[in-house]
Amino acid sequence: MRVRVLGCYGSRFPGLLTSCLLVNESLLVDAGAVTSTLSLEQQLVIDDVLLSHAHLDHIVELAFLVDNLCFLREKPLRVWAPAPVLKSLRDHLFNNEIWPDFTRIPQNRPAILELKPLAPGVPCRIAGLEVRWARTTHPVFSAGYCLSTETAGLLYSGDTTVTEPLWQLGRDCRNLVAVFVETSLPNRLQRIARESGHLTPALLANELVKLGRSDVSINVFHMKPQFVEEIVADLEMLDHPHLQVLRGGEEFIF
Repeated sequence: MRVRVLGCYGSRFPGLLTSCLLVNESLLVDAGAVTSTLSLEQQLVIDDVLLSHAHLDHIVELAFLVDNLCFLREKPLRVWAPAPVLKSLRDHLFNNEIWPDFTRIPQNRPAILELKPLAPGVPCRIAGLEVRWARTTHPVFSAGYCLSTETAGLLYSGDTTVTEPLWQLGRDCRNLVAVFVETSLPNRLQRIARESGHLTPALLANELVKLGRSDVSINVFHMKPQFVEEIVADLEMLDHPHLQVLRGGEEFIF
């Protein structure tokens, strides 16, 4: 499994882009930084998008991606998420007011955008990977994902604060080798983090205990750019041997 970090921050500053992983060239996990990082030729290879939730920083460039692909290929772009997330996309983005309804465009052939609901508790095959999901704790409906191959498994948190189903998913994730987990705010803003559905380094430390594993890599993303230095200092206090902070452009092979 090849993973490229296209964006990994919880907001945008110059050079710092929002959450988006490219897996094996054809699958996006969240869509916060695809059209601003990939060439048109690379965008045309993408067939599937897996969304954690419908907050803007995780979907913003999906709007431009589907527009870019619309008249250049016939194969639809499949967007996968739990049904409430897809409903938000229909109601608030692809509604012919904020953005065209690409589930109906173009009119003379199959639409370029296909919204694919994920059923609770049912594993699904997407882009050659086994995908399972669990609901996380966030103000809107949000999901975390386990992506597995025969040799490696990856747990992706999306946005969450203190939760249990995500870590149960991680414990059950086949061949787990890496966790990509949000940590949005520094320890001193813990109350705000809890209220807004996010983690701090101190909260993260407690959450990782629930995973019951000390041998997997922990990759922190979704830091708010204005607090990066403070969050990194708090993370260093954890002295976790396998923890690192993600940077845009990094690539991993699991």
